[in-house]
Amino acid sequence: MTDKYNVEITGQAVGGKSPEEAIAALAQYAGISEERAQAMFARAPAVVKRDIPEDLAQRYEQKLAELGIGAQRVAAEAPAMAEAESGASQAPTAGEGAASVAEAQPRSAEPAAPQPPSGGDNRGGASAGKRHVGFVFSGNGYEYFKIWIVNILLTIVTLGIYAPWAKVRNAQYFYGNTSLDNASFAFTADPVKMLIGRLIALGLLVAFMVIQSFSPLTGVLLGISLVFVFPWVLNRTLAFYARNSTYRSIRFRFVGKYSDALINFLGWPILSMFTLGLLTPFAIYKQKQYVVENHRYGNQSFSFRARAGDFYTLVLVAIGVGLVGIIAGALIGWVLGMVYEPLAALTGLGVMIGYALGILYFVTNMNNLIFNNTSLSSHDFKARYQLKSFGWLMVTNFFFVAITLGLFIPWAKVRLAHYAAEHTALDVAGDLDKFAAISQPDESAFGEEFGDVFDMEVGF
Repeated sequence: MTDKYNVEITGQAVGGKSPEEAIAALAQYAGISEERAQAMFARAPAVVKRDIPEDLAQRYEQKLAELGIGAQRVAAEAPAMAEAESGASQAPTAGEGAASVAEAQPRSAEPAAPQPPSGGDNRGGASAGKRHVGFVFSGNGYEYFKIWIVNILLTIVTLGIYAPWAKVRNAQYFYGNTSLDNASFAFTADPVKMLIGRLIALGLLVAFMVIQSFSPLTGVLLGISLVFVFPWVLNRTLAFYARNSTYRSIRFRFVGKYSDALINFLGWPILSMFTLGLLTPFAIYKQKQYVVENHRYGNQSFSFRARAGDFYTLVLVAIGVGLVGIIAGALIGWVLGMVYEPLAALTGLGVMIGYALGILYFVTNMNNLIFNNTSLSSHDFKARYQLKSFGWLMVTNFFFVAITLGLFIPWAKVRLAHYAAEHTALDVAGDLDKFAAISQPDESAFGEEFGDVFDMEVGF
């Protein structure tokens, strides 16, 4: 019995969809023309995903069915696959809520020229001798909403005891629905260990509050000392998440040292304050470099090629974009106020929009800067976040979260995960299976839970 499967479209519309609707859905979510999608339906059965595990194949089959496209799983070694096995190209994914739909090849047709996956810097394609492989996220908002709402309710009912299980379920959903080169990621943390770490941290918090009530001065000194605890919390949190993150059954690691974290996350920011912010881009550069270069995958290290000058350029351009937006917004509001006085109130809104535009430019291009300068061994990451599309995503997410009083949050997170996957890729040199897993001790969850209890936010 094989453990690898191909996913085929059957050429039939399902779920009450008409053939025309199914063809249009395939065209939209695969990023191809409707004429090409129609031709694929006519030549069905046609393979859209090859050599993937059964659970991932089942998810693709389900996603295609949700689009109204009939699909089926077929064992990869099946004789019927022999003619197409010589090489079927994959096409990009596009649009929220879709599985990654590869450009289908009929069983007996000649393979088409390969198409680069959606995501990553596609200008010029992959580097010479490398495969350009896009990330895929196959989750959907309603599916995650059910997990999210149950997590909230159980955390409230159990007075926070369920919080570690909620964290693990959230992480497992997003990891499990994210794949690269037909293999999914996994999150393996033990919520019981996380609960123990949380209880210890809560005990320390209670002790801190008691000490502060009896001796305010001692409480202040302890509060100041927490600043120097932050680099330790940062390292332990990154090590915990890395240790419990796997890809192709190989774990990630984080090997950062306390002294380096202290310098990069406290030393440089403090010095930047004394230079009126002139060292801020350099501090950001050192922090990103520290996080990237201290991560490992199996026996291989991540490397970071960006330079401090790249971050200065990014910050200066973002400030310029923000200033231009603020000035333009203020002028438009002023002119409208001259025409009709009540419209002068729009001046403040214009200023806010200009400021948000500068922030959006910074965030969008920071993602591109980091990914496009990160490598794992000889494999290069690529990102192609776009100001217009990413900005629209963030604005619409904010709007829907606001008008639904937060109930849209699961859909917002899923939409963001889809965008990140579709605009990120890896230029693969050789085989991703050729990584040696090395033994490593379990990381304690205490540091991560300590940071959570004492409100030390650490992003991973």
